[in-house]
Amino acid sequence: MKKPGTVPTIRDVARQAGVSVGTVSKVINDNPSVNAELRRRVQEVVAETGYRPSLVARALHTKRTRSLAFLVPSITNPFFAGVLHAVETAAHKEGYSVFVGSTEADPERVALYQERLLAMGVDGVLLVLSWDIVSGGLVPALCKQGLPVVGVAGSRIVADIDCFVPDDVAGGEMAAGYLLGLGHRRIAFLGTRDSRTTELRYAGVRHALTDFGIEHDPALVVHAPGFAEADGARAVHELIGRRTGFTAVVAFNDVLAVGALNALEDQGIGVPGRISLIGFDDTVSAYSRPKMTTVACPVAVLGERAVQRLLARLEGEDAPPTVHPVPMRFVVRSSTAVPNAADARRAAVTPARLEDAR
Repeated sequence: MKKPGTVPTIRDVARQAGVSVGTVSKVINDNPSVNAELRRRVQEVVAETGYRPSLVARALHTKRTRSLAFLVPSITNPFFAGVLHAVETAAHKEGYSVFVGSTEADPERVALYQERLLAMGVDGVLLVLSWDIVSGGLVPALCKQGLPVVGVAGSRIVADIDCFVPDDVAGGEMAAGYLLGLGHRRIAFLGTRDSRTTELRYAGVRHALTDFGIEHDPALVVHAPGFAEADGARAVHELIGRRTGFTAVVAFNDVLAVGALNALEDQGIGVPGRISLIGFDDTVSAYSRPKMTTVACPVAVLGERAVQRLLARLEGEDAPPTVHPVPMRFVVRSSTAVPNAADARRAAVTPARLEDAR
């Protein structure tokens, strides 16, 4: 008998069941060569002793740890938290655990995770396609070691791996196209600095404007330094300070949009009475007041497809890496409306045009 508090080993199970260690190993790994009586006897002893097979030992036998890693820029960002949830849910259904690393936009952290992932022996890696994660040597180092890697979300495509990304350009077109259909013509855009996703989403906005015969106005674009609500508020203050007319705002994501909403309300500028407002990602937009129109990113689809692709690579799929754009979905709520006629007339007369009139 084992002493109380000690952890049972495979040898203890074999001794108590009256079989070899090899037979116990075969039962644990569902080897069909073990007859029913021996299998039943071993399973009873396993249940009685509470024996749990060593993951390390199992990995040595199967060459798999049934574990994946997922690197994200920030687990506090509601969008990345949603992607993480989708990835973990999809992996769990397939019997895999997920180890998570938050890089916090720090290249030194990325380098540290690179070393740890190689040492941990995970079966594959998923990662967000953000600048901090893909700009260094992480992906080449993992691929060199034969680790399957799949990108999910973000927008900095890596040609050597499969990438599952939102169709950001189409999302921008959806947002601006809807506002144009309501009658808005002076549409501002709040983005973030050094952001490829900002570039793509605004490219979609510009496509819609161009198709409508409206010229791009740089004065209507503000790049915030970060992604927080405070950054959205500051961006709106800067936009107002430029004294350029606008009746609608498209924000890079919902968090910036909420900051913009609060700043506009603080200035006595009602939404949607005076300004219509659209966010992106559908993370917190349903909880603002008013509830916010947004371009929803299908995080569940992104996570599930990325995990399925990674597991297919583990099973030997050798097709060339592919970029997989995932369609966005437009969600209309209470923050958008037909522009106020008086505000629309004022917005149409920008400071530059006033100078021309003089």
